[in-house]
Amino acid sequence: MNIKNFAVLFVAALALLLVVPAVSAFAKIQYVETDSVVLLPTGTVFSVEAGRTLDLRVIFNTSANEDDVRVTARVLGESDLESTERFDVLANRTYSKWLQLTLPNDLDELDKNFILEVQVESQSRIGDILTATFAVQRANDALEFLSVESDSKVSPGQNFAIDVVVKNRGRNDAEDTFVKASIPELGISKKIFLEDLGALDQSDEDLEDDSIEGTILLRIPSDAAAGLYTIKLEAFSDDAEASATRRVEVVSGSSSGAVVSSTTSKTFAVNADGKYTLTIVNSGNEIMVYNLIVDADDGLTVDLDDSVVVVPAGSSKTVTATARANREGEYNFKVNVHGADNALVGEQEFTAKVEGRAVSGNAAVVLTIILAIVFVVLLVVLIVLLTRKPAKAEELGESYY
Repeated sequence: MNIKNFAVLFVAALALLLVVPAVSAFAKIQYVETDSVVLLPTGTVFSVEAGRTLDLRVIFNTSANEDDVRVTARVLGESDLESTERFDVLANRTYSKWLQLTLPNDLDELDKNFILEVQVESQSRIGDILTATFAVQRANDALEFLSVESDSKVSPGQNFAIDVVVKNRGRNDAEDTFVKASIPELGISKKIFLEDLGALDQSDEDLEDDSIEGTILLRIPSDAAAGLYTIKLEAFSDDAEASATRRVEVVSGSSSGAVVSSTTSKTFAVNADGKYTLTIVNSGNEIMVYNLIVDADDGLTVDLDDSVVVVPAGSSKTVTATARANREGEYNFKVNVHGADNALVGEQEFTAKVEGRAVSGNAAVVLTIILAIVFVVLLVVLIVLLTRKPAKAEELGESYY
């Protein structure tokens, strides 16, 4: 490569280095303000409490027109990224934008340093970046529910278990920590003692850990109405408190039951009615409402005299099913009995054998008329026979010899 070509290449590279910053830097951050603390581009270390949501005000100047610009903020090493809506900027203007950023809460130490990064960018260029170091420290006193586990359904009269894990998020020990669970709509509550919670996990068994597990048993009233209820959970110590909620469904008593039938198969004629009976037995300790659903073969119509049956505890009720078909054949149908929460309590299968034809209404009338005529004729004959006088026997004359 000769000297001339090298000089041209050097000038081009130098021009590229000078042009790229000029092209990319369409905005310059003047400062970022939060809680009346001004963060300059040179960086400022500031202290905040863990878990807080910061209101950030970003002031920046522009040197060129740019479309689809946004301001973003994030904590390095964390997954959350907050940003403003997209907007356009014009050259030689000053802009002020607000956004919120939630700081980490799950600190393993009492305090820890993080890097805040604020950036002005478009879809094709980066305007400016400001970074600042801030120290996140725990609040003096804070509690948190790490876990709440329970079943989703319970029956009246039963104990409802709620397993909780409570953690101390404060710098100080949480002394005399309790957890309370309540269902205000049912007028029930229960409180348990969780002991003291330390500020940090301890390797020494004699020292308090910063989290603890407990179980609360709530007794559901035996007369509790079926429905969805909210459970309120409260963890509290002398100086801190936390709350959580869960939902539980109280089902209508016990779904125990049985379906029985003495006769499951019948034979009847076309267009005639076949009567079947099934008995529903409630073996639970609460009144039950059962829904009956029929599943029948094509061509067979089955009607129930009652599709919703209320059966007191320890009682039974009999339901009649009427089957009818308009053509001969063997048909099957099934009655499904559903209890609380639409749970299937039992089912009963039936068979209908449809043979021959039933006597129609007109034929019955004709047959009745014929029988009536025969009866009248026979009656007339009987009357004639009864009223007819017998012939007198001829008198025998005397004979003389």
